[in-house]
Amino acid sequence: MSSEADSQDSADAQRSPTRTRRRRATGPYAAADARREAIAEAATACFAQSGYLSSSLAKIAADAGTSATVVVHHFGSKERLLMAVLLRHESHTAQRLLELREQGRLNSLRALLDSALEQTAYNLAHPGRLQLFVRLSAEAGDPEHPAHDYFVQRYRDAVELLAQALRAAIAAGEVRPGTDPEQVAKELMAISDGLQVQWALDQERFDLPGSILGYYDRLSRAVSVSGAGLTGTAPQRT
Repeated sequence: MSSEADSQDSADAQRSPTRTRRRRATGPYAAADARREAIAEAATACFAQSGYLSSSLAKIAADAGTSATVVVHHFGSKERLLMAVLLRHESHTAQRLLELREQGRLNSLRALLDSALEQTAYNLAHPGRLQLFVRLSAEAGDPEHPAHDYFVQRYRDAVELLAQALRAAIAAGEVRPGTDPEQVAKELMAISDGLQVQWALDQERFDLPGSILGYYDRLSRAVSVSGAGLTGTAPQRT
């Protein structure tokens, strides 16, 4: 370990993001970034497999090819490392939401469900991320867990975002009047997460994309004005 690089890395963390990125392009700064990335990857795998409570800094450090002292130097504590891992993996979702807003896809039920299916495909392509959220969201039910407040706020934000999209779809005449946006949003989160838990328990046999698609299809048929699902045309009504 380079003490000079680590000291500079600590000082850089207090500077502006733009300056830090510019100075980290090469040399010891890039090496420090690579160490942080390796530690975050190891922590993601460890938290996903064993949970936060059963994971140790020593195990994470060994998996990252470094020492617990280096982990503490870069992240401060196991709790701060946990939050860094969560925020790191949340960045894809935040970027995806920004894209959806720019595309005007947050005011349509069909677009919303299609984007959720795309997110499921992304999660399955990164199973460590999905396993991490399944395990930690269960652990975080304890108010004393360091990620408790994070998950509480995450669910509140997700439900509100979904409810906003559903209200817009009602106003646009796509979703039936009288539909309760908040209740449907909560059901969407609950069923999606419940199916992900079943996948985490039996990955080889449980069809997560098919199960989620089936639910979204039934939901669309139930609440859309047209009665159309995601897998076919609207039923003939007499």
